[in-house]
Amino acid sequence: MAGGTANDFRRLEPLFDAMGTTVRHMGPLGAGSLAKACNQLIVGTTTAALAEAAELAERSGMDPTALFDVLAGGLAGSRVLENVGPRLARKDYTPTGPAKFMHKDLSFVLESAQAAGAAVPMATAGVELYAELKRQGLGDQDLAVVRQAISNLSDNSNIAEPVDAAMKGTAAL
Repeated sequence: MAGGTANDFRRLEPLFDAMGTTVRHMGPLGAGSLAKACNQLIVGTTTAALAEAAELAERSGMDPTALFDVLAGGLAGSRVLENVGPRLARKDYTPTGPAKFMHKDLSFVLESAQAAGAAVPMATAGVELYAELKRQGLGDQDLAVVRQAISNLSDNSNIAEPVDAAMKGTAAL
């Protein structure tokens, strides 16, 4: 993923080919950084969704590993599920990359979206969640630690009220 002029990209393409397997010119200067940020948007929000699913499953008496095995065979199957799912299920937060960097990456997505005039509600929610993770002192652990942050939020909130309010909103349906 590289940004710059087409001529500069072509001139440097042999170097890029030596560094990676998927080499693409993404557009003008800065486009490569934005492409990387879009990748992180998908990884960060997918990891958070999987963490929520694992926490909900376990608190409901279900085995998160069994859930992930079933999800992997359907549309929810993804590289993120393959790579992060087992760590989420085991609650293995041994760092492979500090979770605090996801907050930085998603903040860049928000800045880029503002400049482009694009709405990014998932990135907005992700920035808030990963900021909370950092406030909880979990930022130096693996990205999978977002599950612990969600667990801590569950333990420290009265979630019955929002659920009751949401159910009242659907009662007329």
